[in-house]
Amino acid sequence: MSPSTAMPAALRAGALAAVGTWSVVVLPALVGWVAAPETSVGWFSAVSVASAIWFLGHGQSVGAGAVSISVTPLLLLLVFVYVAVRWARRLAATERLRVGTADWSRVAQWGVVPGFVIGYGLVSAVIALFTLGGPATPGVAAVIGSLLVPVAALGFVLVRPDDEAAPAFVRTWFRRGPTWLPTVWRTGWRGAGLLLALGLVVALVRLVASWSAVADIQDQYGANVGALVVIALTQLALLGNTATWALSFLAGPGFQVALGSAITPAAAQPGLLPLVPVLGALPQAADYPAMMYAVLLAPVLLGAWLGRRVDAQLEFFGNARARLAATGTAAVLAVAVVVAVTALGNGAVGVDRLSAVGVPLAAFAAALLAEVVGGAVLLAGALVLRERRQERNDATTGESSTTADPDSTTD
Repeated sequence: MSPSTAMPAALRAGALAAVGTWSVVVLPALVGWVAAPETSVGWFSAVSVASAIWFLGHGQSVGAGAVSISVTPLLLLLVFVYVAVRWARRLAATERLRVGTADWSRVAQWGVVPGFVIGYGLVSAVIALFTLGGPATPGVAAVIGSLLVPVAALGFVLVRPDDEAAPAFVRTWFRRGPTWLPTVWRTGWRGAGLLLALGLVVALVRLVASWSAVADIQDQYGANVGALVVIALTQLALLGNTATWALSFLAGPGFQVALGSAITPAAAQPGLLPLVPVLGALPQAADYPAMMYAVLLAPVLLGAWLGRRVDAQLEFFGNARARLAATGTAAVLAVAVVVAVTALGNGAVGVDRLSAVGVPLAAFAAALLAEVVGGAVLLAGALVLRERRQERNDATTGESSTTADPDSTTD
């Protein structure tokens, strides 16, 4: 069956996915506009701002006059990918049933994938038109950059090497590598999720512990209910960014919320901060004791968990080199995903001191790689040594029992 037969459905699914993600931001914007009767701007301005935020949530920078905003709200990006995944999964299931197993791989590769991406991109181009004349506009390559979301969604749905429903070309890719690669692929992504979840837990604990300071800043706004809802949603969308900040703190390099500020396990020097309620959860200026560096054990222990998972899911039949390679690959994949997400969350939210917000990426990548890979490989190495010691003990015990077992009796 020709892949072109899947193109109309794929284009439609991609377009509807883009509309679905756009509604996530445009509907709250319109509700906020209705709830603020004192506003002097029209409804189209609210739609224009929401459309600019839509591009920001796709990892694109947005300019408002001389101010450039390039910090991607990671939680908003996650919501966009989730919406796109729902449409991509439905499309894949429908087309696979329609064309059959024999033609599914070819139709998926040349019909479903390009159609879904093109359909999403066409709606993205229309959404870009809504930003024209508004207070904030995306960059010239924003439409191309927004394809990050449909590509990520398709990857989540189709790139499953150990799933029989996945297209054959995906399984072929993985068969070119070691036999352990499909399992390690899955484990590495789970490790990345756990690393980000660890950072999120730390950020939430700090937020709860500092809730009174956050509420005090919120009270200074004196805004109505509609404006407070918009402010709360904006801060919620940035919660994923704070998870990467917290993870970088645990890894050692720390993070900054303005040029010249730094919060690391050695000390906290937040400096002069913008009046954003959630930033009230940041620690006050202080020097920390050397014991604070014990937090570096958290990513090491998670790396050890990765090593344990790889060891539990695979059998290497005494091949220590393959065992260490698989474990290290899972850890490297987890770190690479986390660093890529963190890079999206870094950027500017203004000019001057607010032109660099986030994590020192190179130092963070190096530290997290050393800690996670080190923890995983150390555990794998310890398991190999233990098993070899056990084998030697068993061999020695067997030899001793053979020597001590007489074949004849004495008079």
